[in-house]
Order: sequence, then C-alpha cells, then structure tokens
Amino acid sequence: MSVGLDTRASDRTFADGLRRRALSWSGGPALALWLVLVSGVHLWGEAINERFATKILAPPLTGRFVLHIPPAVLLPIAVAAGIVWFGPRSARASEWRRLLVVALLASGAWSTSLGLVGGTSSLTAPLEGSHDYLVNVDRVESPDAFVATYSEDLSDYSLHAQGHPPGLILLLWSMDRMGLSGPGPATALIIAAGASVATAALVALRAAAGEDRARRAAPFLVLAPAAVWMVTSGDALFAATSAWGLALLALGAQRRSDGLALAGGGLLGAALFLTYGVAPLGVVALALALVHRRTRPLFVAAVGVAAVVAGFAAAGFWWFDGLDATIGRYELGVAAQRPFGYFAIANLAAFALALGPAVAIAFTRLRDGRTWLVVGAALVAVTAADLTGYSKGEVERIWLVFVPWFLLACSAFDLNRVRGMLALQAAVAVAIQIGVRTPW
Repeated sequence: MSVGLDTRASDRTFADGLRRRALSWSGGPALALWLVLVSGVHLWGEAINERFATKILAPPLTGRFVLHIPPAVLLPIAVAAGIVWFGPRSARASEWRRLLVVALLASGAWSTSLGLVGGTSSLTAPLEGSHDYLVNVDRVESPDAFVATYSEDLSDYSLHAQGHPPGLILLLWSMDRMGLSGPGPATALIIAAGASVATAALVALRAAAGEDRARRAAPFLVLAPAAVWMVTSGDALFAATSAWGLALLALGAQRRSDGLALAGGGLLGAALFLTYGVAPLGVVALALALVHRRTRPLFVAAVGVAAVVAGFAAAGFWWFDGLDATIGRYELGVAAQRPFGYFAIANLAAFALALGPAVAIAFTRLRDGRTWLVVGAALVAVTAADLTGYSKGEVERIWLVFVPWFLLACSAFDLNRVRGMLALQAAVAVAIQIGVRTPW
C-alpha cells in the first residue's frame, strides 16, 4: 500500500511539473506578441510621422526620446526592488486590512519615486503648464455661471479643459477657496488619489472573485508601468474616482447593501463630470454586479449617477452637450493630423506599454470565470473607447481609468513564482521614465 501511495504522489508531482512547464511556455508567445505590437507600431509610427504632424514623437507614446539617467533613477530602482522582494510575501501573509494600507503606501512610493527621476520640480511641472487645468481657476468668478456657460465658452479654456467636463476645474476652484491653491496641494491630491487606485481595485476583486484572487493581483496592481503617468496627471484622479465607485458597487452587490451601491453610483456620476472617457466603464460596473447574479445594485447605483447628472443639468451643464462641444474642438485640433487606422492600433500598443508585458502573459493563464468576467468587461470597454476614434494617441494617460481592471488578470499568477515577472514590469516603467520625455 505504501508503494501505491508513493507512486500516486510521484505521479502528482510529475503532473504538477508538466503543468508548470506548460504554463511557463504559454507565456512565450504572449510576450512575443506584446513585443511585436509595441515595436511594430513604433516603426509604423515613424513612417506616419513623415506624412502627418501627429506630435507623437516617441511612437506609440506621446513625448520624445531623450535618454536621461540621473542619480535619482536609483530611487525607483530601490523601491521596485523592495516591492519585488517583499510584495509577494506581504500579499500572501498580511492581514487583509493591512494589505490594503501597504498597497496604498507602496503605490504612492512607486509612482512618486518615478516622478522624482526628473527632480522635485517635475512633480508639479505638469500641472503648471498653460495647457493644464490650474490656469483656468482664476477665470471662475461664480461656479454657477462657470458651469452654465462651460460648453459655450469651451474655446476660452486651456487645451486639457477643452477635452473634459468642468468637474476638475470646479474641484481646484473649491480647493483654492479653502486656501489650498496652487500646484502643491493639487499635486498632493493627485498623488494620493493615484496611490489609492490599487487599493480600490483590490476591494473590488475581493468582492467579485474572492480574497485569494485579490491577494494574487496585489503586487501587480502596485508595480505597474502605468505609474509613470500617475504623477502628476489629472487622469490619476479620474482613475481613482471611478475605481472607488466601482469598488463600492462591487461591495454593494456582494453584501446586498443599497447604501454602498448608491455611494458607488454617486462616485461614478462624479467621474463622468471629470472625464468623458470614463463612460465605457459602465460595462465593468455591469460585470461587477452580475458576477453575483444581482441587478438591484445596478439600479440603485444608477440612481446615484442620475442624481449627479441632474445636479449638473440643473446648474446648466448637460453632459451630452459638453461631449459634443469637446468633440468639435478635438476635430479642429491635432486629431485632424492623426489617421484613425494607425491610431486604432497604436492606442493598443501604448496601452500595452502602460500595462506591461505581465498582463499579456496573464491573459493566457487566467482560468477563474469570475475574474474573467470583470477583465473581459474591461476589454470590451477599451475596444469601444478605441473604436470611437475620440482618443487618437495619448491613451497611456487617458486610459488610466481602465488600467486596474486589466491588471486583475495577473491574479492568474502564483505568488511563489512572480518575482521575475514583477521585475520585468518595473524594468519597463524605469526604461520609459529614463528614455521618453513625456509632457506629464
């Protein structure tokens, strides 16, 4: 009998070994496809730039190639090394609430360390440009009049404001009235918000697919190349607002709590007035509710969204009118020099860089149906956003709202065997930071 038990144990060990080898081999084609997409679009983009003034000078990324390796680059390398070494262990063993705090702090440290590669002034510089949001704050004499005339006066505002609803300018105006004026407080807000995205996604995944899945995804949600654009782009705030809205909706669906679902809907409604680009996340909201086979949370959340929409409408701003005005301004600008056919593919390559190669590999290994429902919904959302043609380039920043929901696919990895994959993610981020000078 002991011989039979030993034989069965040996067979299981052999089968486990074969399964691990098969999984490792499956990542090869996915990694190759990721590399082909990024490099192929880069070469294509160089050819496109000879014919069109796209202003995408480091295709597929917005910016230009400038190799800059200051001593400060040691900071993100050190932070990444700490996350690579301690992250999987912390994800396995930490008490859940402590893990959420650790994810928040580690995300903030990672994104800030990347931002500091260009010096301390580089943290606030993106918010001080003439194209950003802060320059519009002094133009707001009355919030009521500002909101009511925003669509009609859109051309009077800065470039980034022309591409968005009035929400962020209103927020910055409110901070200014509270004595929190200038780029310093705005930078602190954006860094804190961006750092919280990983925590929100963990809360949502635990509610949708269980704690084990959330723990597996935790190190990847923290150590994503997308952190390069989290400091200090207003899109980090948009990503955080929508992520917490979806997290509360997921909790509401799991716990049968109308209060949580309503609060989630309120945040999602607020996100709609920060960026038009968050609208496709409605598909992810649907998935987070239906994973529990419940539609009530969706209707309750819809009430929260409707309340925010009604509030802005009462103040004189109708969301669809604002969207039409923004599309009109966009089509008059650089979009006319950006061919849709190229950017429909280039957008995906830029997004692939923001996600890192780990996500491509994770797609080949993800087997959990509940997680696939959420990740698949995010895939539908990005496809819809891409096909509209409303974002031709710059999606490494604009699509930050979608990033955490793709990174959930990394819950497919075994925490005992992820250090190499995490190191690869970090290497992509550092390479971008020292090799591409971005406007954010």
